[in-house]
Formats: sequence, structure tokens, C-alpha cells
Amino acid sequence: MTMNSTHVPAGYDPVTLEVLRMRLDSIVEEMGSAMIRSSGSPVITESGDFNTALFDPEGRIYSYSDFVQFHIGSGSVAVQNLVAEIKGEPLHPGDAFICNDPHTAGSAHPPDTNVISPIFYGDELIGWAQSQAHLVDVGGMTPGGFAPGAYDCFSEALRLPPGVKIFEQGKPIEWVRRVLLNNVRVPTLFWNDVRSLVASNNTGIRRLFSTVEEFGLAAFREYTRVNFEIAERVVRERIALLADGVYEADEWTEHNGHINELYRVHCTMTKADDQITMDFTGSSPQTDGFINLSYGTLVGSVASALVPILAWDVPFNEGVMTACTVLAEQGSLVNPVPPAPISNGHLTTGARVSRLVTKLLNEAARTSTSELIRARTQGVWADSWTGGISAGTRDDGEYFVLFNMDGGGMGTGAQPVTDGLDCGGMMTQVNNSLPDVEMNEMLYPVLYLWKRLNTASAGHGAYRGGQGHEFAWKLHGTPEVIQTVFAPNAQVVADGFGGGFPGGGSGHAVWRTTNINDLLDQGTVPTDTDLTAGARELLEINQQGVTIGSDDVFMQWVAGGGGYGDPLLRAPDLVARDVADGYVTDAVAAKVYGVVLVDGEVDGTETERRRAALRVERLGGREPAVSIAPGAAPGSSAPQRDSDGWYCPASGARLSTDDDWRGDVLTRSSAAAQRLSELGVRVRSRDAEPAVLIDELVSPACGTLLETRIRVESRGKEAETL
Repeated sequence: MTMNSTHVPAGYDPVTLEVLRMRLDSIVEEMGSAMIRSSGSPVITESGDFNTALFDPEGRIYSYSDFVQFHIGSGSVAVQNLVAEIKGEPLHPGDAFICNDPHTAGSAHPPDTNVISPIFYGDELIGWAQSQAHLVDVGGMTPGGFAPGAYDCFSEALRLPPGVKIFEQGKPIEWVRRVLLNNVRVPTLFWNDVRSLVASNNTGIRRLFSTVEEFGLAAFREYTRVNFEIAERVVRERIALLADGVYEADEWTEHNGHINELYRVHCTMTKADDQITMDFTGSSPQTDGFINLSYGTLVGSVASALVPILAWDVPFNEGVMTACTVLAEQGSLVNPVPPAPISNGHLTTGARVSRLVTKLLNEAARTSTSELIRARTQGVWADSWTGGISAGTRDDGEYFVLFNMDGGGMGTGAQPVTDGLDCGGMMTQVNNSLPDVEMNEMLYPVLYLWKRLNTASAGHGAYRGGQGHEFAWKLHGTPEVIQTVFAPNAQVVADGFGGGFPGGGSGHAVWRTTNINDLLDQGTVPTDTDLTAGARELLEINQQGVTIGSDDVFMQWVAGGGGYGDPLLRAPDLVARDVADGYVTDAVAAKVYGVVLVDGEVDGTETERRRAALRVERLGGREPAVSIAPGAAPGSSAPQRDSDGWYCPASGARLSTDDDWRGDVLTRSSAAAQRLSELGVRVRSRDAEPAVLIDELVSPACGTLLETRIRVESRGKEAETL
């Protein structure tokens, strides 16, 4: 964020403001380093599934680390509820409190455990250090803390509300430690991670104390207050550039762990001047499955999309979210009450919230008068974690729980100027990383057979969505494991923007009684073509208690992001490169992108003919009345608005004078899984009601693909559009 005279109030030194802000940011990053160096869990050390933060005495954010963004809301709720819970109780340096209950402490799910420590300057409380990480096991019915089979929160984990003190004046409270370790499956790893969270907080306490000592307490308070105000002002300036209006959209959470139903996530976004209200009234009621989303994580999921889209260069503190109000009905899917189970709400419904906010901001940004804001439109990210947790006993008798962080390898949405990132992670994972194959094989009894890009996952477009990845492993050092899986982006996949197609979905399979051991004995590097199986079992979207044996092979594929712009506007040389890299086939290049290759080289004349023929096909056999402008920009298929109404920038063809242009263009609807399969994109089919459809909206004048959208529809009911 650039400081200038319009942002810095009179009487405050901009250099001091920036030095103090960067000092706070540096402290929370150092806290993260301390956690990584003291933890023994690869969830923390390899994949960075944690956050660190500093808060003021009331629970307002001084600074927040850029590891997992949806912890913004859950961490804030945890600190604020702790402050309320222990009001009037004595506090001492060295105290630390632990909590993980989504209902009372705001956690995303029970494995995300908070340790919160008071910070004193002399005898005065000046703030809180907060560290939160995913701990490998927290008890409950299922190893790893994800419980698809749970019908209530009491089955999911040991629930710790705010106010449970774990350290007192620097020493662990022994009876609390004993109770905790008696309720988890891997007590040594659990306790070491709790200590690493305490170590992280202690680092933050020391560094903040020295900072206050250097600047003085009065100056520290004043300058942090001003930094709050500056962050809020910059975000409000960005919001003011969005088009005023009321925008509505839906997303859908798949399968609640018990039944393959679709659950509505609805949001009405009202943008007026420099304020946004996100109202989730109309979302489905809470369910008895593990997909409910805590309110704290709802706020964090909104922030996960809002911050990178509108506040991409604004250092995060309390001021960033002040201009956004988040409303949700109690007892709903996005603000549940006990006994709603909640162990996977953040990676299912929470991810849908981030996708939903992205779509709403796309609509408000597309008609902005600011080119800077229009450039923030994008394909929707896959943004739903595909999880696998394995538990069993090694050959040496040691019990283990593997929460495989490879689930974070989903593709991101395409941008107005470039393809999406392959395996880029969720929007909330600013510092996403995937575990090394060698590290997982060293720590756990699995042997990877392959790990590669899932080339059936990227959303096609003038710029492609990012690809997810796929992998397979067999057991190596244990006779069998019990597997839990969840694939929340299987049927209702991520939309593209401006004519870009949706990305592919995710899933799991087990190939039973394979020849894998024979192949390895022969020294053959296994591939999916060499591998034979007695049965190929497609697992449910959410499933627990799956037994995997030594002759079985476990497979997982991860979803991709939505594309941006009409694929016929993609540069032919980029398509040729994609074919050479194995990202798309020759057939897809011709069928989707209209690019004809001869010996790997673009045939310009045939490509022009093929693209013209595809536009005629879109128009039902009719020649376009308006031609695409020579050199049309890749993203110029997204409809824009001027004083005369809507038009297609790629050709200049007029579309509509209505507020919503979609009623005046050609629309083709079909089953999403079938249609995307024709385009080389893998999506799980849905035979039950409601149906998952794809709409392709085409300019009737020039044949440009203006928009594709996933839509959920029930027979005899008004269609509800994503």
C-alpha cells in the first residue's frame, strides 16, 4: 500500500507509520517461522496450514500473517469470545488459552486449534498473540478430525470452548494436559504442536514488547489506530469504484456426508457508495451433516475473496473488513447452532462462499468506470479442498494418521491477462504449498505411483483455468488403512468468466486386487495403463471407513479453475504450446479452440476456417452478421456496457438495452457433466434431482461465446442460477 498525503492524517509521520506497520507484519511472520521450526507435523511444516496474528486488548487485529485467510474470521472470533469469557479473571504473563470449538470459539473446524496468550507491557494488557494450526487428530469418531458420518458436533472431536487455560505463568497446567492427551489418537504429536503454538505466541510477545518499548506506548497506540483508518480508507475507495446495485447469486454445497443432496448458499450483495453488505439470508437451513459453516469462518471466507480482489496491496489489519457487513440467519448452513456437525464446513460451504463472493464482485466490477477494477474480474477458482485421511498401524506396531495435504493442489481461476495457476490452491491459501512425495513416503507407509497434472480439470478459455493434479499410491509398510475422503467439488464445478468454460471436478477411486506388487517385483514403473484391477471402485463424494489393503491402489484427482474469455480468442500459438506440453489433445484444440495443427504447427488458414465454422455452429447454422475485429483481445468476449446498452467488445455487436443482457442472447442448455466431457473436462455426473446444467450464452450477431454458467434446476420449479 502506497502512503500519500491523501491517506496520512496531518500530524503523523508517514515513515513512522510504515515502519511500525511493517514491524507488526514482520512479527507475525516470525511467529510463523517459530511454529514451523518447533512443530513436528507436516501439516504445519510442509503445507503451512496455520495462521499467526496480533490483536489489541479488545480483539481487533493489529496484524495477520498471510498463510490461511479464512482464519481471519475464526481467529478474531476466538480472541473476542475469549476476552468476553474471562472478563474479570486474573491474567499473568506466560498464560495461554486453548480452544477449538467452532460453535463457541469460531474455529473453522475442530482440528484448527487456537492458542491465545496475553501480552503485557509492565502491568498493562496491551494485546493478544494468537496462533492457530490444523492439528492432525483431535479425537472424535474418525481419525484426523473430519467426520462424514457424524450427525452432531459431539461425535466429531473433543470440543474446547474459550477460556480453557493450558499454560499458567509459563508452565503447562498438568491436569488439563492429561485430559487432552487422553482424548486424542497421537498424543505426542498433539502436545508437541500445542507447544509449538505457545512458542509462536512467545515469539510475538517478545517482539511486540520490544516494539512498544522502542516507540513508546502512547505513540504505538496512536499509530496503530491511524493504520487501521488508512487501511479502511483505501478499501472504501476501491469499493466506491464498483457499480452501485443489488446483486444476487447462488452456489451449492454437495453431499452432507450422509446423502447426495445439494445445499444452497445464497448471497445478496448490496453495494452503495463505499460500503458492501453481504447478506446470506436464503441459504439452506443447517443440516445434520459435517458441511455446516461457523459464522467466524463465514466472515473469513468472505475476506478470502474480498481481500485479493479489492485489497490486493493493502496490509491486513482491522480496518480492511470494516467496510463490509456480513449477515447470516442463525440456524442456517452458514451460521449454525449446536448440535450441528461442522468438521468440514470450511472446505465445503466456506469455499463455496469464496466462489460466490468472486462471482458477485465480477458482476459489480464488469461495469465499473475504473479500468483497474474491471481488470479484477476473473474465472472462479476451484476452491474446494479434496481430502484424504489414512489411519492404521505400521508393521512396527506404531499407530499413524496421515492427513494428506496434496488435497490443496487445485487450479485457480484464469485472469484477464494470463492463465490460472496450476495447483495454486484455494483463495484462502496465500502461501499454499504441497508436500514433497519423499517427505510423505518418509513419514508415512505409502508409496506414490504417480503425481501429475490433472489435464482433464482446466476450464477452457482465451485464458485457461489452472489445472489441479492427480496422484496414486499403494501401501508400503502397513497391511491396511482405514480411509476417509471428501471431494466437495465433484458435480457443481467452478464457473468461468466472459465466455470461459467451467473447470473440472474432483474425486477418489480405489482399484481393488491389482497387479501392482507384481509390477514392482518386475522392476516396472507402474502407469494407469499397465495397472490391472479386479474392480474399480468410485468412492462417494464424502465417505469414511473405507478399507484399503496391500494389493489396492488409491487414486485422487483434484479440480481445476474456470477459464476467462471465449476459447476461440485464445492465441493459436498458445494452443499449440498446450498440445506440445500435453495439457490438451489435438482433438480438443480443434473442437474447443478451433486451432488446426499440422505436425505440431498452427495451420493459419485452416484455423481461421475452423473458428468461423464453430461460430456458425453456435448460431445454429447461420452466418454471423458481424465479424470479430482483427486482433480482438483475448478477454474481449465479456459483455460491457455504455450509454447505449450492452455490447460485445470482440466485435462491437450490440446485445441489449436491458439492465440484464442475458435475456436477449442465444442460450444453449445441457447436462453439465455430459457437455464438459465432450470438451475433455471431467465432472461427476448427477442423476438425481436437482439437475446440474450448463448454459452457454452466445451473441446472436457475431457468434461469440459471452458467458458459460453452471445452473442447478429442479423439475417443476423455477430454475435457480449459480
